[in-house]
Amino acid sequence: MLKRRFASAAMLLTVVAGGLVATSAPAAAAPNYQLPFPCGQKWRLNTWDSTHAPSLDMVREPQSETEGSLLVAPASGTVNQSFYHDNAGNVIQINHGGGHFTTYIHLQSRAVSVGDRVTQGQTIGRVGHTGPTSNGTPHLHFEQGYDANGDGTVTWGFEGAERVTARFDGKAYGPAPGGEWRNVESRNGCGNMFGADFNADGIGDIFSEATGTLNIWNGQGNNNFATRQEIGGGWSAFSKPVAGDFNNDGISDLAAIKNGSTLNIWNGEGGNEFGAAVEIGGGWAPYDGTLTSLGDVNKDGHDDIAAITDGTLYVWNGKGGNAFGPATRVGGGWSAFSKPVGGDFNNDGIGDIAAIKNGSTLYIWNGEGGNEFGAAVEIGGGWAPYDGTLTSLGDVNKDGHDDIAAMTDGTLYVWNGKGGNAFGPATAIGPGWTPYF
Repeated sequence: MLKRRFASAAMLLTVVAGGLVATSAPAAAAPNYQLPFPCGQKWRLNTWDSTHAPSLDMVREPQSETEGSLLVAPASGTVNQSFYHDNAGNVIQINHGGGHFTTYIHLQSRAVSVGDRVTQGQTIGRVGHTGPTSNGTPHLHFEQGYDANGDGTVTWGFEGAERVTARFDGKAYGPAPGGEWRNVESRNGCGNMFGADFNADGIGDIFSEATGTLNIWNGQGNNNFATRQEIGGGWSAFSKPVAGDFNNDGISDLAAIKNGSTLNIWNGEGGNEFGAAVEIGGGWAPYDGTLTSLGDVNKDGHDDIAAITDGTLYVWNGKGGNAFGPATRVGGGWSAFSKPVGGDFNNDGIGDIAAIKNGSTLYIWNGEGGNEFGAAVEIGGGWAPYDGTLTSLGDVNKDGHDDIAAMTDGTLYVWNGKGGNAFGPATAIGPGWTPYF
């Protein structure tokens, strides 16, 4: 059983972090913090005793998976501390504006530096057990704080510091000592879990293979994209790639079928870089040309893939580490539809499917978990010009909703998701996209 008393280093931490302060009510509302872990992960939260509360110690469930777990920003902000402390180990602190701060202690590693701007869901480090006050037990010591004295930072790590009750997704965890919450599921990044994010900035990217070359356009928010970047050649032998986080490291990967038979995965390494191809297995000939990524449709925290053969949709549930379970038959009747695309269009954290029927009408099937889907929801007609080019981009305007895109007459359009299976009007991104669809 994990129990760590940070107060054992109280005097040393006071010298570094500052003296006792009087608390006061925050003048500005705190951000809508999400748990600082990727969407779908489950963690145990403890306040422990009066010297530790309202700070939280967090371990992953199962606890054995805590060490090295990815740490992501719970809200947007600017890094104002990133250093190694003699007692606390690797420490990061983020200024979220309005006097609100978060502090992360005992990290295995830090991926950000002072002055870096981060967005919600962006990787900032990994959980570990650095520093003697970790007692050698992997966990995250987490504090939400408010700058009560207005000095531009918050004190942390000792009783009486400027720490406040932690809230995630609108729910308070504390402040009373002895609090324990089991299997708290992260909703962080769930609105962007199905789009491609190859540079790990929390914004959906566009990718495409053309004449054997992989290209990426990194999203910049507000439906804007950076200049096309050529990633590499040699893709002519592969089907059109699909994106998902197949090794659960928080960075989008690519999957494609080689020579109409063998599935391969390239794991993203951030910065639009990829590792070597990992051969997953053969027998994919019946699905060549219909491979797609759906996100997490069985609600187990791993991205899944799907494909159609003879009008029947099949799903392969991800297991992490680039592994997949056996094919699960979802149902028939797909011959009348375009290749399906995945996204969380009703914002419930479960992967949904979208497709165009008879070259005209857009439909959505909302995931219900366990590879089950609700009845088809008719979104609307007028999609004939976009039949065959429908794609899912994730959250390209950074509003927390998954978006879709399609191309006609060389112009790329984006429909920004509004939640509840609703989309805004078409937004023209620009011409010149014919070679990439």
